Amino acid sequence: METPTATNPKLYQIIPSEVCFSCDVCCRFLEADSPLAPIFTEKEKKNAVADGADPTLFRPQADGKSAQIQLKPHNDFYICPFFAPETSHCTIYPIRPLDCQLYPFALMFSEDGNAVVLGVDTLCPFGEENIETEAFQRHICDVIDYVESEEVIAQLIANRNLIGDYQETVIIVHTFAQLTDATSAPHA
Repeated sequence: METPTATNPKLYQIIPSEVCFSCDVCCRFLEADSPLAPIFTEKEKKNAVADGADPTLFRPQADGKSAQIQLKPHNDFYICPFFAPETSHCTIYPIRPLDCQLYPFALMFSEDGNAVVLGVDTLCPFGEENIETEAFQRHICDVIDYVESEEVIAQLIANRNLIGDYQETVIIVHTFAQLTDATSAPHA
């Protein structure tokens, strides 16, 4: 399990690394223009580019402040360009975007588009198998607290595209009242 760091003192990854490295779900997508491809804030993009990422890999989003990573073909699917399929490691793990840090949690609009919710993606085998455990339930509370921190709320309000569209594979675990109020215009 990843422990909190100086850059993210409140957020940790509950999924053990060996589980992630043996899984074939994360960082892989069925289509080149998947709406589930990671979104980067301007700061996250600058960090990735400073770390050697090609700036042309980032597609600007409608909010004008964030960018979605352009996926690359790999076998019969598409992968994040920062994903090393031979090792299942992320090449920018220490500076990966909030979108990736939160997984297997997803920030998204509710099915009717009127609320911002947090869900656990059931495509993640660990999340699906452990959602009812006491440790995972505590982690849900930690993720909610992290997302509701002033810094993250401000980041999400400034980068509305970090809040994704509703996904049927996600179990809703929380509704964010402050984010819902701040993004009250219906999501298109």
